[in-house]
Amino acid sequence: MKRTIISAFLLFAAIAGYSQNQTAGKGYTRDGKTFTQQKGSRSGSSQDVATTYTWKDSKGNEYPLFLHTYVKGEKAGRTTAYVVRTSSKTGKEYKYYLPDGERIAMEIMNETK
Repeated sequence: MKRTIISAFLLFAAIAGYSQNQTAGKGYTRDGKTFTQQKGSRSGSSQDVATTYTWKDSKGNEYPLFLHTYVKGEKAGRTTAYVVRTSSKTGKEYKYYLPDGERIAMEIMNETK
């Protein structure tokens, strides 16, 4: 009886976790080669690659997309997307990793195969 209850609980937890991953909302919309951020979305050694794609933020500014692939550490092999933005206060450039960067990177990599 105890084993049945534990098995049922584990099955329920697995199904609930799977359904959350499937229904998770995207923080972006796509129009051709432009990804647009939806309002209110958040989100070791590496290799960076420039793409022909662009990212449009909630203010309408467009930035070229880059893909960042981790080479070392626990994130090794994972690829995510980022843009280079400029701080309005300091004027310095910085990398802004997109909220759904891994999904965007997967879409781009699937198209370029």
